[in-house]
Amino acid sequence: MPATASGALIVRLGNGDALGAPIKLNAATAFHLDTTQLAAGGKFRVFGRNLLLPGYTPVVKVDGWAAAIDGAASDENMLVATAPLRLGNKARIAVSVDNGNGTGASLMERPIASASGDGKDPFGLGVGWASAFSGIASRVLLAASDQRLQRPVKCNGSQDDSKGLQEAIDLANATGGGTVWLPEGTCRLSATVQLKSNVVVQGAGPRRTVLAYDANYPLLGRGVSLAGLRNFSLRNVAGTIESALLQKSDRVFFSNVVFEINGGIQMFLTENLNVVIDHCEFLQPKNPRESGPFVLSGSAGLVFTHNRVVFANGNPNFGGVHDAYVGDNHISRDVRDNQHSKGVVHSLTLDFAHRVAVVNNVLDVLGGPIVNKRRNDGETILTEGGGGNRTENIGYVKAATALTLTDPDVVHKVRPFGAGEIPENYAVAIVAGTGTGQTRRVVGYNNSTLTVDHAWDIVPDASSHYATFVWGLEKTLIKGNTLSQNARGIWLYQTAVKDVDIVSNTITEGGGIYLRTAQSLKDRLFTPMYGVKVANNTIFNSSSEWPSYIHLAFVRMDEPAFGLGAIGVEIRANTLQANRPNVSLNEEESGGVEGFVVRARFEGESQGRSKNQTRLLGTIFQDNQCTDCNVGLLVREGAQGTVLDGNANSVTDLQKP
Repeated sequence: MPATASGALIVRLGNGDALGAPIKLNAATAFHLDTTQLAAGGKFRVFGRNLLLPGYTPVVKVDGWAAAIDGAASDENMLVATAPLRLGNKARIAVSVDNGNGTGASLMERPIASASGDGKDPFGLGVGWASAFSGIASRVLLAASDQRLQRPVKCNGSQDDSKGLQEAIDLANATGGGTVWLPEGTCRLSATVQLKSNVVVQGAGPRRTVLAYDANYPLLGRGVSLAGLRNFSLRNVAGTIESALLQKSDRVFFSNVVFEINGGIQMFLTENLNVVIDHCEFLQPKNPRESGPFVLSGSAGLVFTHNRVVFANGNPNFGGVHDAYVGDNHISRDVRDNQHSKGVVHSLTLDFAHRVAVVNNVLDVLGGPIVNKRRNDGETILTEGGGGNRTENIGYVKAATALTLTDPDVVHKVRPFGAGEIPENYAVAIVAGTGTGQTRRVVGYNNSTLTVDHAWDIVPDASSHYATFVWGLEKTLIKGNTLSQNARGIWLYQTAVKDVDIVSNTITEGGGIYLRTAQSLKDRLFTPMYGVKVANNTIFNSSSEWPSYIHLAFVRMDEPAFGLGAIGVEIRANTLQANRPNVSLNEEESGGVEGFVVRARFEGESQGRSKNQTRLLGTIFQDNQCTDCNVGLLVREGAQGTVLDGNANSVTDLQKP
């Protein structure tokens, strides 16, 4: 895109007989919001591509009404907006974004719900649905002194306050909802306290009000709505026991809470809808169970911001989250007494997530750098296919219509999500033959026939090969993060990926960026990548522990070649500083060589057939800089139609080229 370009930039391709459909180069593309429900007058964020362009004014419409946009807080990937006051209670409304340059509006893929509201945010959650807490915030119940309580809490460090806290929560719930205030002191919990709808539990401040627990699930919420925890510490004083649990709940929050897990089992905060976790701390030291700090899998409308996470084992798990925002957090892996953890450790996992923004986080190591050269450890930000219930399958098209694909020789793997149940990010891709490069969501299956969400542009035929899978990562932004001293940087590993931007991140003394697409015919696995952008990242390694790299690899684990593994990966304006001399690590696969690389790899069984078949198509390397790389840019077998423009490799006097 020329720097002087303006207006609507549109390309059409012709072959002499006909013109293809218009391709809008700089149109707004709306990916998702940070919520699944908007309320009148409430704040929200829009994520996507080309949302704010110099010289133009974007327009966001919610159910046909214009939202107010905070331009100073917005950028090309995120618009901060306030919902119009005219919104009412509806189950499904449309949201669109127009960046104002003449290319037209982009309709949000996922319709959302709307509710009336007053625009207030009594607990400072910064989300649109927060006004629903207005009445709850105004009704205060003092758990230590309310005359209606038969067993008021003492918080004196000796009395078991679990029954008293439960009585206060039950009373607030029964009287229309409210905020249960706990006094300063230590409140002992020796039994599970059930959270209830329309109730917020609030202390005098972290470490001023301490809930010290020695029983499993000290605070447990399942199926609650409009509930929250704020301003206290929750401290495990009994070792390896279950931690707080929150599941299948709606419009819930944790704010300014310190979770001292202290060797307890990780917190299960799963399958929640519209949840805010803000300004909290999660502290999980090395522990006998090698448990991580928390699992947030399956949550939607998740806002996880301004939190501090310190952990030694496992991983902060965001698997399967969607319509989510993970921003401005500080996540530290602690290796001061755990350099060689027996288990696998990652700093932020995003397996099978879609429509997620991971922005401006700091991910570092206490006691680093990592020196463990073991395989399968130390990725900082990771999405990876895997697990016992695989979703991938491959096959050969026997017949197709505008909305179907039929293969009588295949049994589709639906076990992971049950008969008749289809995840929103379950997809089919045509990877060879007629219609190659097309992907569609699968909305139905009947024996050998798949039904897709919208018509094929080019209907596949008997020449076509296809793959089905749950996207490992889709419509996701990884931007402005600072990574340091982990073994590996950002890895999208052996999982299907589409429309992912990895931009403006900084990685120091901790590997680089690795994109791995793969084929294993014996496992009926093929995981393609489409539309991945890797731009303006800075990678610096000088300690001779880990190499600096940005690598795209198609890995063929058996033969013959089945299809195209990657189409349209853009690698632009990145800066690498290599070690002197360069580091090479076999344990890091293609990521063990410093520099920029695109290639096919051949692993596993005998690879007797041609290695020159095209597996990676149309990769772009533009304006990248590699310093002190023995080989700055390497294009190997399997790569076709690769564009090289404006790349440079400089070598200092201290480094032999």
